[in-house]
Amino acid sequence: MKITLPIRERIVAFSMLGDTIRSSVNQLDGFSFDLLSGPILEAVHNSSISNKWFTTPMIRSALLGIASMLKKPKLDKWLSRVELPVTFSDRKVMVVSAGNIPAVGFHDWLCVMMAGFRYVGKLSTDDQHLIPAMAKLLEVIEPKFKGRSEFTTGLVSNFDAVIATGSSNTNRYFDYYFSKWPRIVRSNRSGLAILNGTETRDELARLSDDVFLFYGLGCRNVSACLVPKHFDTGLLADALAAGANELTNNHKWVNNYDYQKAIMLVNNEPFVDNGSLLLRYAHSLVSPVAVLNLIPYENVDEALDFVTNHATELQCTVSSKAWFNGSLDFGKAQLPGPGDYADGVDVMKFLTTLR
Repeated sequence: MKITLPIRERIVAFSMLGDTIRSSVNQLDGFSFDLLSGPILEAVHNSSISNKWFTTPMIRSALLGIASMLKKPKLDKWLSRVELPVTFSDRKVMVVSAGNIPAVGFHDWLCVMMAGFRYVGKLSTDDQHLIPAMAKLLEVIEPKFKGRSEFTTGLVSNFDAVIATGSSNTNRYFDYYFSKWPRIVRSNRSGLAILNGTETRDELARLSDDVFLFYGLGCRNVSACLVPKHFDTGLLADALAAGANELTNNHKWVNNYDYQKAIMLVNNEPFVDNGSLLLRYAHSLVSPVAVLNLIPYENVDEALDFVTNHATELQCTVSSKAWFNGSLDFGKAQLPGPGDYADGVDVMKFLTTLR
């Protein structure tokens, strides 16, 4: 028997899920109590135990970002241009998720559910609690979703399409291994800040969220900054230090900071140290944990050329008041909307072709 669920009712269900997630975060802060939040709170606890990068403050930030994404006006706007049948499909979409930040595969799950397919999640062992908890809650909120999400850390053999995210190396493997199926295959990308030298201390402090949230492990995290020549690196280092309190509470971050500092000292490499982060001049978008690369530019045209030439390596860019065309304001890198697709690949458009 075919199950039907109008798009507006799917939107309402996910909006209610967002409200429950927000309520769960409030309980972490001791502000409220909601019986529905049990699965989320348990998942937060289990995630913080199984993955030491997933501290409660970082999971809290991830959940608040998801709750913001699920606000009904945002979902309405996102799906207003998408034509989706009201009847669910029995076709299965396997989603291979990374485990670098909490609930990193949430958006793919959201897309598959909204498109009406069955979801088979191949989860990373580093992040195997949060999305299943959300799926459990969704089934309570809207029973028609019951049994439409399946999760595993093992092999999957029965599916009709694939969405896979991994490193640049696994990307090639995924593309070959899944060549017989309709697929989206993603690899590593980075976030980039573009500074013009006129930023206020407050603006640079907001940049700290783009750099430090999730310990810099996400593809939307800023790992490098384009800066004008003769830029005051000390001002940037001091401003970022204000947002680094949580970092020094995590021994994994501190170990990386100590290790990278020792390497730079041995190699006589110049750097600026603010006590929790090392800033160095290096012409690369990718930086180690606890290191921020600075890439100098001569003028705006040179900065634009850099962004254009590295477009396939960038997930997002940020700048002061979004002055650089196409960039986000400081502090917004980790707050994507439902229409902000990873690698710029429209997942909903892909899914609508599978019918």
